[in-house]
Amino acid sequence: MTKDEIRELAEADLETFIRLVAPWQVIGGIHSEWCRWTTSEEAGSHQLTLLPRDHGKSRYVAFKCAWMVVKRPDIRILYISSTSNLAEKQLYFIKQILTSPIVRRYWPELIEKEEGKREKWTNTEIAVDHPKRKEEGIRDPTVFTGGLTTSLTGLHCDIAVLDDVVVQENAYTQEGRDKVRTQYSLLSSIEGGEAEEWVVGTRYHPKDLYNDMQEMEEEIFNKDGELINKTPVYKIFERQVEDSNMGVGEFLWPRQQRSDGKWFGFNIEILAKKRAKYLDKRQFRAQYYNDPNDPGDQRINRDKFQYYEKEHLKQSGGYWYFKKERLNIFASVDFAYTANKRSDFTAIVVIGVDKDNNIYVLDIERFKTEKVSEIFENIRMLHAKWQFKKLGAEVTAGQKMIVRELKDGYIKPYGLSLSIEELKHSARQGSKEERIAAILEPRYENMAMWHYRAGNCQVLEDELVAQYPPHDDVSDALAAAVLISVPPVGNFNRDHRDVVTVIPHPKFGGLG
Repeated sequence: MTKDEIRELAEADLETFIRLVAPWQVIGGIHSEWCRWTTSEEAGSHQLTLLPRDHGKSRYVAFKCAWMVVKRPDIRILYISSTSNLAEKQLYFIKQILTSPIVRRYWPELIEKEEGKREKWTNTEIAVDHPKRKEEGIRDPTVFTGGLTTSLTGLHCDIAVLDDVVVQENAYTQEGRDKVRTQYSLLSSIEGGEAEEWVVGTRYHPKDLYNDMQEMEEEIFNKDGELINKTPVYKIFERQVEDSNMGVGEFLWPRQQRSDGKWFGFNIEILAKKRAKYLDKRQFRAQYYNDPNDPGDQRINRDKFQYYEKEHLKQSGGYWYFKKERLNIFASVDFAYTANKRSDFTAIVVIGVDKDNNIYVLDIERFKTEKVSEIFENIRMLHAKWQFKKLGAEVTAGQKMIVRELKDGYIKPYGLSLSIEELKHSARQGSKEERIAAILEPRYENMAMWHYRAGNCQVLEDELVAQYPPHDDVSDALAAAVLISVPPVGNFNRDHRDVVTVIPHPKFGGLG
């Protein structure tokens, strides 16, 4: 094969390029799969790669950067890591590739041989010497690096690489997570109109930046400017260290031995040793399974979940009954953190309580909206079905405005027989998670909570089980409903006539 043919093949395929410029690199099946995915059309322009720790994600995204430079020498790549030092180490690796004898042989016009004659060649940024940069009038470096505190004002890029921007030092506090989000938000100001983003990392916390990215949606408009759809911003490539979830399954990167005798990859023994060294098993689950919750550290065990049969739920004489027991009906709403934060959900939970303080979860609505009118419409629909007289609502400074608008702009004008009980919490009551736990956990331990099967109850159960769920809107609404609930007074254990049997909702599994 001629030199030009080899060069052409390497530019056409990422894995071929890696095998050419780094013949010593051990390439596992997972790496070949990722190379195919990340260069495919289906991966799109915004890619989120979540691989277990020690699986080479940073190395391979650096290979991809070098590949793009030889293919498109006028490219501008911003490389961000959690610290400037880590980003500079990645740049050093890219520089080693670009100045290797192999790259010089096949792409001799890329970089001046003598470092003193190069346009820019520092620890923080480089500019290749290919004539195409001058032809295009490129001012910015070919690759420039930064950490989470680096000023990026005045720079522009075609590709932004975010490599392990979420780390232990910033993942476990709200301040740290907000710092990462702030730097991430600045990217849009320096990215070109058709810029790409390559994000690689490993999960640390249920509410980290990678969780935000998984939930991001962009709005799709038709030619008349009407919103017609929403689509995920990022295409996601996510894998776990092995497939049994118990450390004994088929491994993502099975052990491989290089020709010099050095071993790479994982097996049962190596993973078991890794797990033993993690005192916090949640961190281990996050780092190797991309799951920030440890199944062995559940808040509420799933064996505490009890289920009622919907056909026993009936309405008679303006009251609801479960079998022969009358239920008092209450509801609560958990607003999205702010009315315009699209990544948050608003949740409404309806419960029934009998004279023995058994709690029945009757209905759950969960939705994203920026409009108070949509919140009211969901409340109105549930009120028409269940006829609850009281709705609990946790209020913060920003949410008081929503409650006031619901009362004055909707509930009164529509003539609903419904009062809103504003729930305010003090610091003495602990964090939101502690309040939810204090209200719900004893009731589940006493087997006093009853669910319907499937539907949004599955969302509720996932929130209750996880130590750090990515969302707690449903469990928070349930806790608030339980808090305001009062059991029926007197003996209502009697037969009732003229009953209306509730039909299960065919789509959501709730009560239609």
